[in-house]
Amino acid sequence: MSGTKPDILWSPHHADRYVLCDSELSLYRIESVGSAEARAGVLRLSEETAATMLAINSDTPYMKCVAWYPKPEPECLLAVGQANGRVVLTSLGQSHNTKCKELMGKEFVPKHARQCNTLAWNPMDSNWLAAGLDKHRADFSVLVWDISSKLAPEAAVPTEKIRLSAGDTDSGLVVTKPLYELGQNDACLSLCWLPRDQKLLLAGMHRNLAIFDLRNTSQKMFVNTKAIQGVTVDPHFHDRVASFFEGQVAIWDLRKFEKPVLTLNEQPKPLTKVAWCPTRTGLLATLTRDSNVIRLYDMQHAPTPLGDETEPTIIERSVQPCDGLIASFAWHPFSQNRMVVVSPHRAMTDFTVFERISLAWSSGTSLVWACGRHLYECTEEGEAGSLDMDIATKMRRRAQSKYGHDTEQVWRNHLLAGGDDPQLKSLWYTLYFMKQYTEDLEQKPAGNRLPLVYSGIKNIVKSSSGTVESHRGWNGSDRQVDVTRYHSEERSLALQLCGWIKRGPEIDVGPFLRSLEQEGEWERAAAVALFNLDIRRAIQILNEGASSEKGDLNLNVVAMALSGYTDEKSSLWREMCSTLRLQLHNPYLCVMFAFLTSEPGAYDGVLVCGGPRLWTGREDEG
Repeated sequence: MSGTKPDILWSPHHADRYVLCDSELSLYRIESVGSAEARAGVLRLSEETAATMLAINSDTPYMKCVAWYPKPEPECLLAVGQANGRVVLTSLGQSHNTKCKELMGKEFVPKHARQCNTLAWNPMDSNWLAAGLDKHRADFSVLVWDISSKLAPEAAVPTEKIRLSAGDTDSGLVVTKPLYELGQNDACLSLCWLPRDQKLLLAGMHRNLAIFDLRNTSQKMFVNTKAIQGVTVDPHFHDRVASFFEGQVAIWDLRKFEKPVLTLNEQPKPLTKVAWCPTRTGLLATLTRDSNVIRLYDMQHAPTPLGDETEPTIIERSVQPCDGLIASFAWHPFSQNRMVVVSPHRAMTDFTVFERISLAWSSGTSLVWACGRHLYECTEEGEAGSLDMDIATKMRRRAQSKYGHDTEQVWRNHLLAGGDDPQLKSLWYTLYFMKQYTEDLEQKPAGNRLPLVYSGIKNIVKSSSGTVESHRGWNGSDRQVDVTRYHSEERSLALQLCGWIKRGPEIDVGPFLRSLEQEGEWERAAAVALFNLDIRRAIQILNEGASSEKGDLNLNVVAMALSGYTDEKSSLWREMCSTLRLQLHNPYLCVMFAFLTSEPGAYDGVLVCGGPRLWTGREDEG
């Protein structure tokens, strides 16, 4: 930690507390925005979280490094390394623990004053605190203090050691004799305890990485390297260690300590911090000086143990937690892939690193993806309409419902497909009526059969050998004007294929109109009635539609317009209907007025009006 740039320490036991270390120590509690927004002094960290300052400690000047006590009690006990080499115990909590009261303000003083570069608590024996110091002639640079040791009188402390003291110090709170002294005639820039053995201490010395065994301090295992800064052990693989020098990170395997097993790509600026993610295996975060991004190295898929013949696969990417420069960061000890970053001006950001997503598509069209520790499954909702459904899902569901297998009531196959696709409905009803037609042909004598099997409606009408004309007046019109109607076997067959009439010699559209009314297709029913010269029935249908539960009140206006029908070519009614019918959005209403305003025998306006369906929507065919 630098005295000019802030750093962050998460509490090892409280998921919602961390300390901001700068010229003073500030304790913050992080919580959701909803529970913190009502209080004053709340700092917004993200869209979901905010931080509230709980305590501040300004009693430890000249801070160079800070370490949080690894046990839950005493609460918020911190060790502070100072520029004069002293290590001071302080707290940001209000613990009533007797041990805490005894330790507060306790100082550990080296023989010669020099800067304290790093601190590390022993995770197993929490009374042991290791301190790494600068070089001083023939003195030791790695000191292991026992915070429970007996105190030494102030008289035993030379004047040189207290020239940067933080004021008056109680003579009963100064310890001058360390438990262990290591690393003679050298400087220690970083250190950490090895989790596999509480007696092993890894230190980044001036020219080498050294492993000290406290059971035999006269011997050490070391390797010459420049990568001696920021030594940190992977919490998920205790034999894997990272360290750095300048812009290069070295990855070590303590079982093969002769050389780094991996050297990460060199960065253009000097590194300031490296840290393993405590909640995710093999994820290393690095930060360089004057940078606004954090670079991540994913070694999750690297072979373990790392060997000389293997080339581990490293996936590298960068994340930008905030817009400004980043002074430091700290992984959250419990929340997955979460960190808090701080800028040089103490602005903080709560940030979560999202995992790379691996997708898998099942044979049942379910989508599954893995993100971190979580496995997500995405399936289409059962209520979704088939029009919005994926084609693979449509095919599977139709196959399960035996779609297309109903060869007797052919029209029912559109129901097996969901019943909400108008094109499929048209298809299956057309096939159903064509099946009826072919059955009728088979019952005729061989000499009277027509070669029209499975022909379309247009082809059937065109193949007519002759038509019979008849005249009929409008039903419901005051002026009885005869209208020419054409009859033929082929025309009747075409009406059957459209579903307008049933099989037989009678041309009765009454059942068809009633089925359309039941389905709420009022405009279509009115158009069919009008085509059959029943203008009174068309007006009645429109009025019923306007008064129905989901009816359109504008249908009353259309019915009123129909009631004024006249066949006079120069009438105002015909002129206005010819002009305004194109503004009608419903194609059936448009085609009705096109039919009424057309010249006798000229129905091009009806054919090009656009949109009307010919086939039926009835589902009561038997």
